[in-house]
Amino acid sequence: MKEQKEEVAAFVEPKSAAINLIIQKNFWLTRIRWSYAVFMFLFFFAHYYFSYDSSINYFTLFLIPMLSILGNLIFIFALNRSSKIPDNEKEYDTYSNFASIQLDFDLIVLTLLIFYSGAFDSPVIVLFIFYIMVSTFLIYHDKAFRKTLTAIILLTGIFFLREGINVYSPKLAGMVGFTIILLFAFFISAYLSKNLRESEKSLHRFLEKTGELSVTDRLTGLYDQSHFFLLLNLQLEKARRYNYPFAIVMFDVDHFKNYNDSCGHLQGSAVLKRISELMKKEFRTSDILARYGGDEFAVILSHSDRVGAYLAADRLREIVEEEPFEDRDKQPLGKITLSLGVAGYPEHGSTVDEILNNADKALYMAKNAGRNRAMIYEAPKPKDAD
Repeated sequence: MKEQKEEVAAFVEPKSAAINLIIQKNFWLTRIRWSYAVFMFLFFFAHYYFSYDSSINYFTLFLIPMLSILGNLIFIFALNRSSKIPDNEKEYDTYSNFASIQLDFDLIVLTLLIFYSGAFDSPVIVLFIFYIMVSTFLIYHDKAFRKTLTAIILLTGIFFLREGINVYSPKLAGMVGFTIILLFAFFISAYLSKNLRESEKSLHRFLEKTGELSVTDRLTGLYDQSHFFLLLNLQLEKARRYNYPFAIVMFDVDHFKNYNDSCGHLQGSAVLKRISELMKKEFRTSDILARYGGDEFAVILSHSDRVGAYLAADRLREIVEEEPFEDRDKQPLGKITLSLGVAGYPEHGSTVDEILNNADKALYMAKNAGRNRAMIYEAPKPKDAD
């Protein structure tokens, strides 16, 4: 049981992995911002010391890095409060847009910094290039391009505020040239980040396929038993946390040994594969389907009570019964049939072992009642006291 819990802790759902990557990107921005604030202090101190430039308003330049630090603290607080798996697509989009909001904040701080430290003559104006490159690698290219255009507009505004509207200004050519450099920085960064993302996607697809092969049964394509247990533990944890029901259906093929002995193991494997295909068609995409072992199967039905699970199980039973399997007339019932047992959380148990055991007991109740049927677990009635 301890090893099983460790496996659950180590397992990371695809959605969880994706959101963790987005959160990490947001934290990268906060780390960069600390370095940025320290750099501002050290750079302008050194600039003043070596150039004796008294035109810089150090009180203003002190307030701007402080604004960056304050923003950092706010963003870190927000990230720490919201670092969880999203429950819906809207919440997922909120995480994705958080980096974009941080970059908007940084652009405002950077614009103020450059405006108050010499405008187009500011020694740190090249930080616009740094900003564009960071944006391109952290957010989608269309958003990064819009931020690049915004940076160019702000830079142009700073220039004309300081120099006035003078098309003959000797600095105008320098400003236009720097604008071209900003666009060039964007396109170079976009090209590199696009190729990196394509490589990441290829690697992700490869790992996803490898991961599927490592947790699925080769014959049926359903989850194997060990992964089923892991997902069942996760399901139970979520059900306890959010207080919702779920159910388990366990079933096997009636007289399957007789079919294997009469028709051969290859034909028996074909029956199991076809049953798994019917399961994928009849159960919901949110349900977890697994080959439990041999001719046994198990299904976890999230947000479903025992009655809903029973109806789904009986529907599968009817479909399998009507399926024209080869040589099905050699079976004692003259067809391929299933016996199914249903147990639900929380009424049939509060632990994985209890729920599984009761679903298994319901399965054997169905067999003892004549097979080819689904049954919901019923606890034994206590004997009347004498």
